[in-house]
Amino acid sequence: MKKVSKNYNPPFLNMYRTSYLTLALLVMFAMPVFSQAMSAKHNPKYDFNLSPYSNSRINPDKNALINPQMNWNINPIHNKKINPIYNSEINPKNNSDMNPEQNMFLNPMFRNELHPKSPDWKGSYIFDKSDDLAGYVSKASQYVLLAFDANSQWTGYFIRATENIYNEFTPDGTWTGRMLCADSMSGFNLFDNEGKWTGKHVK
Repeated sequence: MKKVSKNYNPPFLNMYRTSYLTLALLVMFAMPVFSQAMSAKHNPKYDFNLSPYSNSRINPDKNALINPQMNWNINPIHNKKINPIYNSEINPKNNSDMNPEQNMFLNPMFRNELHPKSPDWKGSYIFDKSDDLAGYVSKASQYVLLAFDANSQWTGYFIRATENIYNEFTPDGTWTGRMLCADSMSGFNLFDNEGKWTGKHVK
């Protein structure tokens, strides 16, 4: 009788192992990468009241009270109180408590839950002129909002100047001149350094 080697594996066993390995690889690659599931209460494509293109009350081109080009009280160019050049308390280069580079409590690299890729993330969304997702906003404190692009890359932050106004800064603390202004209802509109609406809005 022919002696069977201890290392001998029957063909059906090799087929089983190959099939199992293939199945395991398929399952591994099919597993979804974590992404934020946006609820309807944030989505202007589901709730037209959230879209400034459908709701004139939150559209700064149709509501002068929320437009810094028409309402100078909410325009840092004309109101020194909300201008970080003149008000050091709202300037992160002069106030480390509001600077994520100097305050780890505000930095998404140290606090994972502030980063949109974290499964524990809770925040708001930035939308473009077509109401498509353009980025994310995390509330780091009552005074600081962190901004991320659509790829979840940290792009900068906003510091509250008043309850309705946030000035934008780059990660190194440079004021961009851009600002978020409350839309009088449920979110903010983003304006450029001349006070012109960019078409972007936060919900």
